[in-house]
Amino acid sequence: MQLIYLRNPFIRLLVRLTCIAGGMLLPFLAPAQIPVVGKVLYEKLAKTQQEFQEAMATGDSLQVAEVCYLLGKRYNALGDYVTAQAWYIRSLRIREPLGPSENIGKTYLRMAENQIRQKQYNQAKRLVSQATANFRHIHSQHGMMGADILMAGVHELGWRMNREKPGSAPVSSLDSSLYYFKQAEQLAISLKKPSDIANVYTCMGNALMQKDGNLALPYLKKAYTINRQEKSPYGIINSSQGLANCYLALGQPLVAKKWLDEAKFIGDTARHGDYWQNGQLEESYAKVYQRMGNWKQAFLHQRKYYSFQVDALTADREGAIARAGMLYESEKKEARLKAQQNELELRQQNLDTQKRLALMTTVLFMLAGLACLVFYWLFRKYRRISEHNAKLVKEQNHRVKNNLQSITNLLGLQFNRLTDPVARKAVEESLLRVEAMALVHQRLYDGDRLIEVDLMQFIPELVNGVLRSYSFGHIQPIYVLSPIWLNADVAINVGLLLNELATNSCKYALPLHPNPMLTVGCQEENGRIQFWYEDNGPGFTLSTKGNSFGMKLIDMITQKLKGKGHFSTENGCRFTLSFDAKAMEFVH
Repeated sequence: MQLIYLRNPFIRLLVRLTCIAGGMLLPFLAPAQIPVVGKVLYEKLAKTQQEFQEAMATGDSLQVAEVCYLLGKRYNALGDYVTAQAWYIRSLRIREPLGPSENIGKTYLRMAENQIRQKQYNQAKRLVSQATANFRHIHSQHGMMGADILMAGVHELGWRMNREKPGSAPVSSLDSSLYYFKQAEQLAISLKKPSDIANVYTCMGNALMQKDGNLALPYLKKAYTINRQEKSPYGIINSSQGLANCYLALGQPLVAKKWLDEAKFIGDTARHGDYWQNGQLEESYAKVYQRMGNWKQAFLHQRKYYSFQVDALTADREGAIARAGMLYESEKKEARLKAQQNELELRQQNLDTQKRLALMTTVLFMLAGLACLVFYWLFRKYRRISEHNAKLVKEQNHRVKNNLQSITNLLGLQFNRLTDPVARKAVEESLLRVEAMALVHQRLYDGDRLIEVDLMQFIPELVNGVLRSYSFGHIQPIYVLSPIWLNADVAINVGLLLNELATNSCKYALPLHPNPMLTVGCQEENGRIQFWYEDNGPGFTLSTKGNSFGMKLIDMITQKLKGKGHFSTENGCRFTLSFDAKAMEFVH
């Protein structure tokens, strides 16, 4: 019988995912070799490390990404999942900026495979989801099939974890696992690739075996038939072992032994030399002979199984020693080469610096003298202009303040002549709004800064002025203020908003409470201005106040500041406003 190996790397990955999803873990498919896993794996690692150095020397980022992925596979095979994950991530960092691709999705599946081995349900599910999104973006049906197989394995992992320890993983079921296997089956059939179909059937059979062996048998037999037709030794071994385990679960050890003999014959013929798979075969033989009552043979196979485990550990130890030596020599050479390169670079830099220094020194001395004269002349000119502009700005603020005061006087005269309560109320509120704007320009005129207002002085003056206007001057508000300076435009908007809030309190809150209180706060946190106003009145409903002019003005000011405002009417009335401090200069 002629046997061939799977040479497509993606097909080999799917075979590996098949084993995981069905509760089995096969190593990477490789050409026929002597079964010395430890040394061979470390030799492969050393070769790939050399390829990494060569790829780094070429500067080809895609080649480096591919070698990083291969290094992840090498450490994966050695069981060093943490290091493998680091190399996979390094490969992704190079490839992901270039956009979704088949290689990115394949790397995500490898990373998810590691998380399944370590029983990390959430991380494995997240990585498979990322791989699915990547394959869907590039319309890779083959990749989607692999992601469905591995997602089925994730759900089976959750089901196993909850069986061992209830609540150790989110709710998962074999039905969810079978759902994803069904999706993978449809994709495999549409792709018309027999090896993919066989892989899916093997997975489904191993999963169904957890519920009923009779349900699993048809799928495992289909997988075996396809693998025989495709002459795939690894596929035949996997499906044969699956059938053996299934018949053993159904209480037919003699039939199970025939399938184990088939798997052993194919393994010996292919000489794949895999410690783990041979060990699993010996363990299955031991279980079969136990069921048959042949305790001598069961003992012999169990001893062979333990022998494989000891050989694997010994090979890993020898490989680890060889790896340590290779890493030491590699790091030593790399450090020596790097030191030589640094020395050459420093020498070249010194020569270049000496050549430029003589020329630059003379030029700099000449330019320094000229620059001093120019800067001094510009400084004096700038200072004269600044002083003149400062006088103009102060005069402008003074005139604006006077104009607003004139408007206030005119409104006051009109207020005294009005008899209609509604008109008097409207004029009175307008007076307070104009006074709020006038107070800003009063602060600008009296202060040292030309276009900025100190909130620590402005807010108390404004609130106290409103309280006095409504005969509540005896109330002492609580102020929680930080030293914040706002430009005039923003200060006017904040003043108008605060005037509306204080006016509403004087009209609807303070007269109805035996012990009226006000709290006003304004602080800067993480680059944003946090403003709040609170009274202990009865509160109000937004539906009744939402259509008033004052509420519309508050909403308009909030939008103008590009902020977020919120009313709370529990235990009084509280208004909070948050806006970006950096955006203050752009408010008009």
